[in-house]
Amino acid sequence: GDSHPDRLTPIFPGLQAEDLDFSPDGQWIAYVRGTDHTLWRRRTSGGAAVQLTKPPAFVELPRWSPDGSKIAFASMMPGASQRILVIPRDGGLAREAGQGADDQGGPTWSPDGRSIAYGNLYCEMRHSCSVQIVRLRDGHLETLPDSQGLRTARWSPDGRWIAALTSDSR
Repeated sequence: GDSHPDRLTPIFPGLQAEDLDFSPDGQWIAYVRGTDHTLWRRRTSGGAAVQLTKPPAFVELPRWSPDGSKIAFASMMPGASQRILVIPRDGGLAREAGQGADDQGGPTWSPDGRSIAYGNLYCEMRHSCSVQIVRLRDGHLETLPDSQGLRTARWSPDGRWIAALTSDSR
């Protein structure tokens, strides 16, 4: 154990990582490599990192599923809308979480892992801010009632609440 718990200790010195997220069991991290905005996964105890996406996809905000089997993330290809993709923890085919062509913000998993909530990107310009919930089994998209004018959604751990910001970030 660390004899100085009040000190920050780098676990991967020199790693250029952004948007890091720990798996629910704390054994893994998912992160975006800052040099090329690709998604990576590795054990918190060390070892080799596994690259999960390749350029030209620009990745942001990876989030582990509640059971630790998948990672959701925001991805943008050149000239396309930003979409939420879901990829198995060990890599493979990343698939779009939901239908549509809207610009999707950072994903937040429902505690049961069956849905992802997000806010629309660039919604202030389009006057289309609201919180969306995508059902993963079929990609069905639903606007959360009374969420007009809200963005940047986050699900509570117990699944009873979704917090969001107003378009002026309050």
